[in-house]
Amino acid sequence: MSSKPPPWLDPKPASVGALVRGLLALGAIFVGAFALTRGNANAGIFLVLAVVCVGFALVSLFARGLQRFGGSVLTRSGRTERELLTGGLLLTALLTPWSTAIPPVHWPQRFGWQTLPALVIVAALVTVRVDRLRRYRLPAILIAGIGLLAWIAWVSAQLLTPTFRNTGFPFLPIDLLGEGWSIALLAFIVTVDGMAIEAAGDEHAARPRQVWPFAVVPGMGLVRMYYTARGRLWLAAAAFAAFLVQANGIDWAEFQYYGALGSLPEPRPRGAVLIPLALGLAIWLGSLWDTQRRLQLERTEAASLERSLEGRDPTLV
Repeated sequence: MSSKPPPWLDPKPASVGALVRGLLALGAIFVGAFALTRGNANAGIFLVLAVVCVGFALVSLFARGLQRFGGSVLTRSGRTERELLTGGLLLTALLTPWSTAIPPVHWPQRFGWQTLPALVIVAALVTVRVDRLRRYRLPAILIAGIGLLAWIAWVSAQLLTPTFRNTGFPFLPIDLLGEGWSIALLAFIVTVDGMAIEAAGDEHAARPRQVWPFAVVPGMGLVRMYYTARGRLWLAAAAFAAFLVQANGIDWAEFQYYGALGSLPEPRPRGAVLIPLALGLAIWLGSLWDTQRRLQLERTEAASLERSLEGRDPTLV
């Protein structure tokens, strides 16, 4: 009779590296959210969440050595870094403003949990990550993408109303957007990247109709074809252009300062924002061109392989 106990009495130590890294990344996100919203009354909750994440990470490290209990608990409740990152971003998006307060024009500050589009976007992205709802992944990701576009389109449309036009101040849509929308956009990109990685693991070669929907996000079409590093370089370039666009916006603290005085900031030239916008458009078009080129290359290689197989003598051993 074997002296080795059955597996359910001697579970293997769980691999908690992914869990710990994800929790620490969550803590860093919450600290960053606190830095962005430190002037708001709700900012303190992000520090609490960061401390909780770090505490869970430490507990997970200690539990790794408990084979009987820690192993089974961590194996059942573990999540990947991507799922933890997406969850932290979505929670942060709900707790941060989606619009910046501008008192002279009566433009209020709206947090994610106060905004219906934000709730719909978060719910859609959560649906994408739930395994039992995989059949709804495509409509859910479409709803999230349309919701993000709808919010910035609605904010941009407000600049055409007399309330903003009569001020004489050269507002830009990014002046009215809060951090919550940008964080939700990041969660959307992380989710699309995960879907592209999962789809790239398919044994069959990707067809154009399977690649082009991902290509809407810069570089993700290449990730879908398993050109992961190449696709993420395009994504990083697009993120840099987006950062330059955001850098041309007016900070909420400046609106808050002048709003306390009952006025708006001094008018200034805003045409410089067109440069990073043009750069972002060029990067997006470049990623589409690169995706098309890679599709053609794979099609050519596949046709060449078929010809070489057909040309072989079937009688040869």
